[in-house]
Amino acid sequence: MPERLGIHVVLRDGYGRYLAGQRDMWTFTEDLSQAKVFDFIRDHISEQVEILRRDHGLELSIVSIDPVERYEVCDFCGHRTMPYSTYFDGKNYFCRDCLPAQASAMPANPS
Repeated sequence: MPERLGIHVVLRDGYGRYLAGQRDMWTFTEDLSQAKVFDFIRDHISEQVEILRRDHGLELSIVSIDPVERYEVCDFCGHRTMPYSTYFDGKNYFCRDCLPAQASAMPANPS
């Protein structure tokens, strides 16, 4: 049976800011790249947004993310990889396969 693809979304407030951060440390940002990405089905986003509206008066819009936009592109081989699996040296993005030897001991870019 093929694996079901997730529908990835971000949440936006009435001012156009995106929900960012993590559990118990939520904030809003205007920078989409810093927005928290949710799996619409697995994270029960429809239900969560309704609870926030009903219990706290917080109106959030659900915005789907183009699957291609989630990835960073390696500047050397062109492969797409998740941001947490990339390394940025201040000039170039590297996938794990193209990571320079001196950087391999450093953790991947957390953004």
